[in-house]
Amino acid sequence: MNNKSVTMIAFTLFSCSILLSACGDGGNKPESSSKSDNNVQVKSKENVKLTFWDENAGPDRTPYLKELINRFQEKNPNITVEYVGIPNASNKQKYDVAISSNETPDIGGVNAVWISDFAAKGALIPLDSYLDKWNEKNKIDKKLIDYNKSLAPDKKLYQIPTTMYMDVFWYRTDWIKEAGLNPPTTWNAFFSDVEKLKDTSKNRYGYSIRGGDGSINQLTTAMYAYSGIGNYFDSNGKSTVNDPKNIEFLKRYASLYKNFTPTSDITNAYKEMVGTFDAGTAAIIQHNFGSYNNHLQAIGEGKFAATILPKSDNGKRVISPTANGYGIFKNSKHPDEAWQLLSFLLSNESQTYWNEKIGQMPTNSDSLQSDYVKKVQHIQEGAQVLADKDTVVLDVPLNLPDYSNIVKQLLEPNFQKVLAGTMTPENFLSSWASAIEKAKADYDKSMKK
Repeated sequence: MNNKSVTMIAFTLFSCSILLSACGDGGNKPESSSKSDNNVQVKSKENVKLTFWDENAGPDRTPYLKELINRFQEKNPNITVEYVGIPNASNKQKYDVAISSNETPDIGGVNAVWISDFAAKGALIPLDSYLDKWNEKNKIDKKLIDYNKSLAPDKKLYQIPTTMYMDVFWYRTDWIKEAGLNPPTTWNAFFSDVEKLKDTSKNRYGYSIRGGDGSINQLTTAMYAYSGIGNYFDSNGKSTVNDPKNIEFLKRYASLYKNFTPTSDITNAYKEMVGTFDAGTAAIIQHNFGSYNNHLQAIGEGKFAATILPKSDNGKRVISPTANGYGIFKNSKHPDEAWQLLSFLLSNESQTYWNEKIGQMPTNSDSLQSDYVKKVQHIQEGAQVLADKDTVVLDVPLNLPDYSNIVKQLLEPNFQKVLAGTMTPENFLSSWASAIEKAKADYDKSMKK
């Protein structure tokens, strides 16, 4: 079974769990202390200190992780956890320096896109044996575990996710209604809404583009959703990035910049893009489930909504769901205790609390039956999309060790050139295709040695 098939099966099974939960009695029932103790197979009596790195620290996440750490320490008084928050903008750099100097934490957040790189560098320990001995291992679907294994060169398990999400268009329902427009549930409606919702008299723009840090993941998702192409590479190893339909999308998308978006968008990272929407400057943005709570607090209930990125004209809905979680680093002197913390974060109680606070989708099957999941519209829509026979999961090559470097060092700066008008969409996508094809060829060659 190839990576794409494994991914589709994994996420489809999650969606089925969510849909079925609407008919069941499952809810979020706090676990007793004795049950929580049984979740961990390896219990330590030694007083130890763990260092925990949060790779996406900030006011929207840090308080809730600290709360979970406090709960863990109450149940494990012999273990002290030092929380270290790392801003998203510098997280990969911070990890790379730590890995090269052998100064990694005991346990930390590991984005899915880093698994191959970190595993190839020998920075993480395999979690296979820990998971096998954990008596709740079946709560995390085996197909998702298998997919994460497929991302590592040696096909071992180096990260277990506690959260998954997909991109949506967040839009102002009140502005859409006032203008007599349709929500952006088709690509034509999206581009039409963006143009018609600009109102200079009210300092309103139709859209806000993420042009800075993190831009390429969102661009990839939108571009392939528009084109309906479900494979990153064709059967000959050629990238589909510069397919004519993707070029068509990028031309339309880049033409929005400055005409219907703020000029400052070219340097937008997450915080700035979300801030533009929440401040009432932009009518629509593209982001994932995780910014829901920001919008709720800033805009208010009933004035905004989300829709999964639209289907392509070919009838397919191409999505790029992401599952992020935690790994244990090889330099840890206390890997057993680090696993105690990781398994605690994987539990139903922890996942339900965490995902409700950050507005994301859990990966624990019990948490997928919680009241939180049942009542959140965009999570339910995500489940329906994943169960749709016309949904295709894009096989983004996160397993390529060079993928992250290509994104950060080549693609993000060049995308800004496209927005500035100093590079054509054709040249940008052609250089992207060439770089990723070489990375794939090099990786395939190394795997044959």
